[in-house]
Amino acid sequence: MENMRISKDTLNTMMKQVYLDCNGKESYEIADGVFLAPSKILPGSRIIDKMDPFFRVIVIMGKAYIMADESILGGCEELFKDSKPEWFFNFDNLRRIDYIMHDYGREIVNTHIYYLPAKGSAVEKEYGDEIWLDEKQIESMKETNVCHRALCYSPTQPDVIAVMLKDGDKIKGMAGASLDGKYVRQIGIDVKEGYEGQGLGVHLVKLLKQRLIDQDTLPFYGTSESHAISRTIAIRSGFMPAFSEFFVSATKDKK
Repeated sequence: MENMRISKDTLNTMMKQVYLDCNGKESYEIADGVFLAPSKILPGSRIIDKMDPFFRVIVIMGKAYIMADESILGGCEELFKDSKPEWFFNFDNLRRIDYIMHDYGREIVNTHIYYLPAKGSAVEKEYGDEIWLDEKQIESMKETNVCHRALCYSPTQPDVIAVMLKDGDKIKGMAGASLDGKYVRQIGIDVKEGYEGQGLGVHLVKLLKQRLIDQDTLPFYGTSESHAISRTIAIRSGFMPAFSEFFVSATKDKK
């Protein structure tokens, strides 16, 4: 595990995505490693369900990329002029940002940590009874979907591929990937009650990760900082922590 690292090619691909997500072409440095850009939805950027482009932050490779509405750009320059990327998600900072966002009818959506595949992680062999699903097959399961953490049916992040294991008519577990952005596909995993602790989650995530890489797309894995089981699956599946993100949505009053 100590030799695991993320390749430069993987990081460069992810940075291309971040530049789309945070309008990197128009960004300018306001503090050491802190970049600010006006909000703009670019083709190929990750549009997360219920996300409001009014304010968004991604911290990756020791740098913070902030995208903010033009009405608050000046305020952001002043607010974050002494910020450090590595401590940007400290609760004091998040609380201050959330307080300000409420004045504009927005609020912070949960922060997430994301993982990228490690270089040279081991190849997983199929058991032989895995079932692969394409977009049409995934769509046919929409009304009976029991794997909500693997298939989200999001209007902005369509599910494009999945792999599952079954026990008779019951689904034991499933890993699915959504088309999140031009360069990336996000993996989700759902192991059903009664089948936990058998390594199914790691097995399915590894297989899906390899299939996506073979298709020349970059898989990534996201979870909550407090979800220890999910974080463990990511690491055991050959992923390493790479970036963090939060964005805002409209408050209930504004909705």
